Amino acid sequence: MTSKVKNTRIAILILILSLVLYFFLGKLKLEPEKNDQEIKPPIVSSLILKKEEVKISVDSQGMVAPLIETILSAEISGTIIEISPKFLVGGVFRKDEILMRIDATTYQVALNQAIALKDQRQNEYEDATKIRKQGYLSESDYLSAITALAVAESGLVVAQRNLDKTEIKLPYDGIVKVKSADLGQYVNIGKQLGVTFATNFAEIRLPLSDRDLVFADLPTSSEISGKEQFIGPKVDLIIGQFIPEKIRSGFIVRSEGVVDEKTRMTYAVVRLEDPYNLKNQINTPILPIGTFVSARIHPNKNYEFIKIPRSAIINNRQIVLIDGENKIYYQDIELIRADRDFGYIIDGIEDGQRISTTNLKDGINGMLVRIDQQ
Repeated sequence: MTSKVKNTRIAILILILSLVLYFFLGKLKLEPEKNDQEIKPPIVSSLILKKEEVKISVDSQGMVAPLIETILSAEISGTIIEISPKFLVGGVFRKDEILMRIDATTYQVALNQAIALKDQRQNEYEDATKIRKQGYLSESDYLSAITALAVAESGLVVAQRNLDKTEIKLPYDGIVKVKSADLGQYVNIGKQLGVTFATNFAEIRLPLSDRDLVFADLPTSSEISGKEQFIGPKVDLIIGQFIPEKIRSGFIVRSEGVVDEKTRMTYAVVRLEDPYNLKNQINTPILPIGTFVSARIHPNKNYEFIKIPRSAIINNRQIVLIDGENKIYYQDIELIRADRDFGYIIDGIEDGQRISTTNLKDGINGMLVRIDQQ
């Protein structure tokens, strides 16, 4: 019994000593240093917005088409006896150059007959005039002589024109697009011989939406009427298949003035001079008919916008405002126009408002930021 009590006392004493030792060791443990460094707000670059006069380009696209295209048809019948070596698809010809000749034998004979008949009627008329002055010719016989001469002269004109029609030529410099007849072929009146187009000018139709029309500065009907040629805004025609891109310049000459019922687009027409560069201008790329081009219209007018860098626009609909206390707030915007570098708005932002141009991944409304002073 005495031994059992003694063991119990020893166990209690060990427990007390352990508690005392733990207490003193806890006192000796060094407390961790407190980190008094504050988390600083992020640094952002900023920009003060202001309204300014801006020239805005309008982008579109279209296909190069000839200004003048001709379907050649035979105006007389006969056998083709001569064809120019240029009358091939892609052949380049000059104004009034003979492209094709139809056998003129019959028409030369008809002309000779018409000349002879006209000379005869001329002599008869002169004789009738002399006799009438002598009082021996009635009024009706004199009028018959006049009528016969007029008919003979008309026949001579027709015969000469038919002979001229045996030579196929055009009143412009051009290129052959389609060849539909060949040497030795007999053709009737109306037979299609080929298709050609002029090379002095080409045109490109550019579709424009209602919003594009507001800024494209297209000519009105009253501006165009009464003028032989109207020159509107400049247009850069960008040829995408070249690296780097090559550019030709043209001008808007008219609007078609009709809204397409299916697409709801209005078409502006661009005039391009010498699309095949037949004048051999240096650093001037060729724009063959049928080429698809991107177009950038440069209106003559300025418009008042607030211009925002694209890097400051979030998902094309938001920007980050910075107030006087350097707190940020997300603001929805409506872009009126946008290009590669800037977006343009008219309202919704006060003139002189500061925005962040830094991308804040975890930004929230009311968050404090520091402005980069550089």
